[in-house]
Amino acid sequence: MRLLINTLLFTFLCLNGLKAQVALSYYPFQSIVALSSDSEKTLWLDGRLESNTFLSNVNMEVNAMVNFRKRDYYSVYSGLGFNFNPFYAAEDLTFTNGYLLHFGLRFKPWRKHPNFQVAFEISPYLNSNFDGGTLRSLLGLSYSFRSNRI
Repeated sequence: MRLLINTLLFTFLCLNGLKAQVALSYYPFQSIVALSSDSEKTLWLDGRLESNTFLSNVNMEVNAMVNFRKRDYYSVYSGLGFNFNPFYAAEDLTFTNGYLLHFGLRFKPWRKHPNFQVAFEISPYLNSNFDGGTLRSLLGLSYSFRSNRI
């Protein structure tokens, strides 16, 4: 788990150069931890990991997001995602679980602490066979490790 988080962090830092900024999010109702590149940029990446489960059942996501409306205290975004389980390959199961379409809002409730954000997201999910799916809703907290600027 620690190796995975360090690898994701290193990847995001390499992709964004020396001025890299990251955000750490937690969605407690779904037990999802997310590490994102700079969510204030127009295009950003998001990696998610389901926590609170057996190691062999840990699902992961890689998402590409686009901010299409940014204001001082909120941003509205959308994106595409890929859900997978790397442990399934060892058990001869399908690596890909499914695909996601994200619609989200990140709200900055405090003027003095713009790095703290409340995240809300609706994510239609389709399984890899495209014969079933769910409509996910996520509510969580996010902290962006960046300089305070509004």
